[in-house]
Amino acid sequence: MRRREHGRVMAVIAGAAVVSIGLAGCTGGQQRRAASTSDARSLTATGPWADEFRDAVQHGVSSYEAAILRDGEITPAELADAHHHVRQCLGESGLDIAYATDGGFELESRDGKYPDDFFERSDPVLRACEERYDQYVTMLFEETRRNPQKQDEAAITVRCLQKAGLVGKDYSERKWRAEYDAGVFSFPEYDTAAKQCTLDPLGLWRTP
Repeated sequence: MRRREHGRVMAVIAGAAVVSIGLAGCTGGQQRRAASTSDARSLTATGPWADEFRDAVQHGVSSYEAAILRDGEITPAELADAHHHVRQCLGESGLDIAYATDGGFELESRDGKYPDDFFERSDPVLRACEERYDQYVTMLFEETRRNPQKQDEAAITVRCLQKAGLVGKDYSERKWRAEYDAGVFSFPEYDTAAKQCTLDPLGLWRTP
């Protein structure tokens, strides 16, 4: 499973693997066009996340993805369409993908065979498919959904943790930032309430 958290992509492969995956299905004859400077200039994105949308387009995404990102908004329908295209692309190499509501996904073998070299064979295929359809769509959808006004991450998370009773009033934003950077927290980070504060600190979309 690959899970995206606050702009950082954390790769974790869950389950087993796939047999004989070739890249030809997703990359053969691929006509991928890097978005040009004019694409970035044509962005109509406004609001707190405009710079992130602009940076994504300037990074050089496919024309398909640039068309989604250009207005600075990703609708659930656009997200579903990007996932559909990734799934089709992976299917050409014998893979399937299941997206989790909370973020992340699992790769599966369509023929049910799982040799030991799953990552070596599947990861290049996955990357090729994402380069065509979803380098930034999912990540920006999830980030704008959980924090649409781009409030300070430490501030909204600490408030959520305090409200949930996981930390005391003396737990500071500075301490959260230090623990986040270190990847080690002084509160039970796998607690259901802690997970809620990670995924939906403002209580906007997820039911605990």
